[in-house]
Amino acid sequence: MRRLGQAYESLLRVVMGSRMKLGMISLFCTLALAACRGSDAETKQAALEPPSGTVELSEEFLRSGQVQIEPVLAAAEEVVVRTSGKVGFNEEHLSYVASPLAGRVVSIAAHPGEHVDAGQTLAVIDSPDLGAASSEFIKARADLLLAERNHKLAQDLLAAKAMANKDAQKAEDEYVKAKADLRRTRERLLSLGVPEEQLNGPMDALHVRSQFNLTTPIAGTVVERTLTLGQIVGGDQPQRLFIISDLTTLWVTADIYEKDLPLIKPGEEVTVHAAAWPDDAFHGRIDYVGDTVDPNSRTIKVRLDVDNGQMRLKPEMFVTATVHTSGTATVLSVPMAAVHGEGSGQPYVFLGNDGNRFVRRAVTLGAKVNDRIAILDGLSPQDQVVTAGSILLKAEADRQTTS
Repeated sequence: MRRLGQAYESLLRVVMGSRMKLGMISLFCTLALAACRGSDAETKQAALEPPSGTVELSEEFLRSGQVQIEPVLAAAEEVVVRTSGKVGFNEEHLSYVASPLAGRVVSIAAHPGEHVDAGQTLAVIDSPDLGAASSEFIKARADLLLAERNHKLAQDLLAAKAMANKDAQKAEDEYVKAKADLRRTRERLLSLGVPEEQLNGPMDALHVRSQFNLTTPIAGTVVERTLTLGQIVGGDQPQRLFIISDLTTLWVTADIYEKDLPLIKPGEEVTVHAAAWPDDAFHGRIDYVGDTVDPNSRTIKVRLDVDNGQMRLKPEMFVTATVHTSGTATVLSVPMAAVHGEGSGQPYVFLGNDGNRFVRRAVTLGAKVNDRIAILDGLSPQDQVVTAGSILLKAEADRQTTS
């Protein structure tokens, strides 16, 4: 009997333990279900509430006309590339003038900053080499006169059969040689700047000249002069005595990044601005696009041919250049009145695409043109923004944020 009693008590404890476990499981499920129902309710409630920065207005307030909505304006505009560069001489209108002969400077006729015409005398140089060349020319003219007379006489004697053929041929050879010597000495003097009319005068008017005029081959401005009176010039290493440049057109060398290279083509218009003349624009065109990339800056050199008719740009000036490319891009813009937060944080606008609900949208601003401002990011052409009355929406949004 005692064993039966003990067995009964053990069975009773097992049954009671199972009931307690079942009760705890049931309680846990009940609590979990209640929590899920509560979470669903909170989710539905959150879905009904407007997102942060959203303002709702009554229909009556909207009908009052205090809030006005405008669509985002999309316009096709030219693509421009802006860069910096340095002004330099137009090397197609630049001349470095040196003395072709060694000699001594006896006079100077041009000074830095002066305008000179092509062929104008810059300086007078006394050169023994010119004297020798002049003497050779006079001798060559005299030799030609003598050879011409001998050749004519030989032809007459040959016709009369009073001279052998070989003697007549020798006279003709000397005549041809004399003409060649005269041509050589003549060209030498012409290259030294001796006027042609001085070489064509009669023999008795010719005399040895040791002074020659150093002239400029182009018209332009005397940019630099490095000689003084009495200076010895020329020789084995001719010095650069004058720099003459036509400053009415200049070259600007600018750097273009690799990503902009497809937009850059020779002949495209450019506008150049200099810090010295902030209100003036200098116009030109792309003259040359480089063929290599700088390994350090990853840029390509571009040469701009710029008009400088007013002589305001100076070589070695740093300038900014705007290339007006043939490409176009769609640019979005909104009225300035629609933008808030500029200068004090993230700029934003209020969208008005959803009835009486207005949502704040962060935007990235671009350039300002008149009373509009470009939007680089944050809007699409299908959006509409609040213009008049947007300040009321801003105040209400700020109130909701602080409350």
